[in-house]
Amino acid sequence: MAKELDQTDYAILTLLSKDAQLPYSEVAKRLSISGGTVNLRLKKMKEMGIVKGTTLSMDYAKLGWKLTVFVFVQLDKSADFKRVINALREVPEVVKIHHITGKYGLFFKVHAKDPQHYRKVYEEDIMPIEGISMTETFVSINEDLNRHIKFGM
Repeated sequence: MAKELDQTDYAILTLLSKDAQLPYSEVAKRLSISGGTVNLRLKKMKEMGIVKGTTLSMDYAKLGWKLTVFVFVQLDKSADFKRVINALREVPEVVKIHHITGKYGLFFKVHAKDPQHYRKVYEEDIMPIEGISMTETFVSINEDLNRHIKFGM
């Protein structure tokens, strides 16, 4: 799939990964191509499933969600992963889920307003999920980097 992309596609991705709201006309100007070219190439990358949409980057702490927690999950059985993932998708505070290798079967990220809010989510929404045998929780002190891969220009 990536073999179908060229340097212009990667340059478009790099610019938009820094600012997804950058107008296509500005992307075109910076890359010395037409706005139509940017539009067509992004349409192609969406159809290929490379570009899945745009997101808004937020500072959750400034919105009152001051706690970010990473939870590693040991499953009762490896085959339980789909059921556990589907149950975790229903917890609004869970924002990322990864099926992983190693000692743990899953890893997920939770945003909470404070430790009491996290405890409530953990006790009422996470621990009752059938298939979870054990969790190990890590509280983030600070996010020091959040970026996309730079594809070069």
